[in-house]
Amino acid sequence: MMWLDVEVETSGDDVRIAARGSRGERPAPHKLAPELGIDALTTLASKVGRAVRARKELEPAALDLAQAIHAEIVKGELRDILARMTDPSRPRGEDPRDNRLLVRLYIQDRALMAVPWEALCKPGTSEGFWGTDPHMLVARGVSSSDPWAPREVTGAVRVLAIAPGSSEQALLGLREALAPSIEAGEVEWLDPIAGTDISPRILYDKLRRGRTPHIIHWLGHGGVDVRGRPSLRVADDEDGEEAWITAEAFARELGAHFYEELRLVILEACEGAKAGMFGSAADILARAGADAVVAHLWPVTADVARACSREIYRSLTAAGAEGDIGASVAAARRTLLAQSAEAFSPVLYLRSSASVIFNFARRKVASASGKRRAGALAPALQALLERPPYTLVICDADEDRSALKEEISTFLEENDDRPDPSAPLSAITQRCVLRFGEEVLHSLFQQAISGPSQERPPLIDALGGLVPPGVHITLLWRPYLEHAIADRQPGRTIYAIQSSLVSNNAKPRIVKRAAGATGWRMEPTMPKRFDVDNDIVVLRMYGGYSPEQRPIFSQPVLTEDDHINGLLGVRPPQWLEELLARPRIQPGLFLWLSVLDWRNRLLLRWLYDQRPSPKDSLAILRPAADPREPEIWDSGGGLPGAARVAAIAEDPAALARAIEAFAREAPRR
Repeated sequence: MMWLDVEVETSGDDVRIAARGSRGERPAPHKLAPELGIDALTTLASKVGRAVRARKELEPAALDLAQAIHAEIVKGELRDILARMTDPSRPRGEDPRDNRLLVRLYIQDRALMAVPWEALCKPGTSEGFWGTDPHMLVARGVSSSDPWAPREVTGAVRVLAIAPGSSEQALLGLREALAPSIEAGEVEWLDPIAGTDISPRILYDKLRRGRTPHIIHWLGHGGVDVRGRPSLRVADDEDGEEAWITAEAFARELGAHFYEELRLVILEACEGAKAGMFGSAADILARAGADAVVAHLWPVTADVARACSREIYRSLTAAGAEGDIGASVAAARRTLLAQSAEAFSPVLYLRSSASVIFNFARRKVASASGKRRAGALAPALQALLERPPYTLVICDADEDRSALKEEISTFLEENDDRPDPSAPLSAITQRCVLRFGEEVLHSLFQQAISGPSQERPPLIDALGGLVPPGVHITLLWRPYLEHAIADRQPGRTIYAIQSSLVSNNAKPRIVKRAAGATGWRMEPTMPKRFDVDNDIVVLRMYGGYSPEQRPIFSQPVLTEDDHINGLLGVRPPQWLEELLARPRIQPGLFLWLSVLDWRNRLLLRWLYDQRPSPKDSLAILRPAADPREPEIWDSGGGLPGAARVAAIAEDPAALARAIEAFAREAPRR
């Protein structure tokens, strides 16, 4: 994309114009004529503002002034350079984006940020406005030392709406505007941060705990505090007084998201917001790391805001779109221009020399309402598998628990004890220990579950080929996961650590399958460090059988006391705390865990040290799960820190086939 940077500097009443182009052009700077300087620019802002508020077209006097200022800015060498860059007869590239010119305005005087430069009109035309030209995209430039690259998006573009205070009506309007895009699977509507309780503390907490969006859409009021700082209004405080946060504080909070997937912030003023203030706030957000910020210079009516949002998102995120925010804002202005001067309210701030902020080269979009294509992965799971690292946590639901329960129940009945057949396994094993002791229970366990079965569950086998380096957790008594990884990833070094939750002081048993080797060997001592960037460490938290050819039995976690004392009794030893450091900060893939099972909730509290699980974590449930369980996961009910976790129900056999197909396609992605 070609670009032309135009610098607007002021000195007293003088306005100086300087420029430089992407091909090394550097025309001589010039000053605007006094009669078309600061006063004229301020008058233009006033005239356009009146037309916006009245929802009318620009008056002839305003149009004449816009043409005169345009002619004064684009003159001499700058006019010639602009003519060459936009000449329709010049050689064209194959990519249509290469044929567009991006004009970035660098405005030094904050007062001039409120000027609608996008309303400057080419002399001799009545609609040749800078802001609506499809071949010349206009944006406000921002100086930044941070690197820039378009964010790759392989599925739906995630949008997070923030509407503090009483902006529910505006929130409904935005949701309605995005409905077609959401229905088409082009946009994913994240749970909004909205309501009368959104204080700064609650806002920041929700931002830290939620999934990182690609776009944040702010609906609210803007203003300036007593120290002259651009600010955004949140919900009123407990005394009913207005509460505000500075744009700088908000930008600082978003800083971590800018380094992840957040690329665009849209500031939409509610009616009553102070004109021009969102422009200053947008400049601050862009300087802080946003690739692009769209702001409104004036509050617009609900229907206009809805139409503007609909066009921006449709043009930016539709299937086959280019991810070009400059072209999207220009398209929205052209749509609004057919109605009134409200087309000049939205302005764009850009941090880069290109307006393409999303890379959709490998994107696949699936309709939100339609059924998933047979054999395809759920988008949330595919996104996790495509962007490791993540931590796999496998529940014990696939063990032959019924055989063990029957073995113990039969033993109890033969000894004049009839346990409740509907009681969970942990309660029956607890009863057995209380009456007959641990040795009897462990003997019954080994009779029912005699070493590792050779028939691994197909789903664990499929996941074994995709498990990334790092630390993973299995609650299975048999070493299914370790064997699957060893078979599917022969070039990877694997450690299996038989950690004891029952006895915190017991020495862990460590076995290693070195890269390229076929057998497992016991490690006599704990390695000084694990290379978790290249090796795989499997923590066997519930005991059972080790993965050697002649497996070693270790005390399993079976009874209620085992679960309670093992997970809540004492803190994990230092070596285990060090290994858990990464799983506590990267997404978890929870296979067959149930938030309705107290043992699983206990495990998550132990694993994350009573903190929320990392964002983008995903729970895979069995089809027979309670239909309300996904809602409970998503609401954070019963989870540490009320963490919100996405949950999907999948048939194990069908999911195994889908993962195998995904793994075959992975090298070609």
